[in-house]
Amino acid sequence: MATALISLDEYLHTNYEPDVGFVDGLLAGRNTGTRVHGMLHLIAGSFFLPLRRSHGLRAMTECRLLLNASNNRHRIPDVMVIEEPYLKGTVITDIPAIVIEIKSPDDILDEVIDKCLEYADLGICNIVVLAPDNRRAYIFRNRALQMVESIVLQLPKCGKELLFPVDRMFAELE
Repeated sequence: MATALISLDEYLHTNYEPDVGFVDGLLAGRNTGTRVHGMLHLIAGSFFLPLRRSHGLRAMTECRLLLNASNNRHRIPDVMVIEEPYLKGTVITDIPAIVIEIKSPDDILDEVIDKCLEYADLGICNIVVLAPDNRRAYIFRNRALQMVESIVLQLPKCGKELLFPVDRMFAELE
C-alpha cells in the first residue's frame, strides 16, 4: 500500500479496515487471507486460551505491536502471545513470548522474513510462520526461517515449554 507520510499520532488515532502496520512513517499494508488462512488464525490463537491461568498467557490477534520506540515502527502479528504481567494499553509495548504469522497466498517470502527479522531484533524468542495452503510450519531461529515438523515453544518468563501441535492444527483445516 503506497501512501504519503503520516504522523505517529495520526496512525494511532485512526481506525483502518483492515488494520495496517506503521513503518518509517508509512502505512504498511497486509494481505488478507483465504478461508484456510482465517481458520488457522482462529485455531492457532485458540490453542493458548486454556493456558491463560496455568501459564499466565494472553493470546491476542491482530493487535498493534511497538517494535521500535525511537522510529515508531509498529507491526500487527496475526497472533501474539504475551506472558503476564504486561503493560495494558492500546498498543502492545512488552516483548511477546510468541509471534505467529500465517502466510497468505499473496505474501512475498522476503517480506515475511523481514517481519521475522524485526521480531527477532525486538527479542522475541518464538517466531512461528504457518503456511496453511501447503501445510508447512516454520520457526525463525538464528536469523533464518527453518521448516520443522514439530514446534516446542520456550516461555521466557515462566521457564516452561509448550508443544505447539501444528500437525493437529493443519488437520483441523480439512
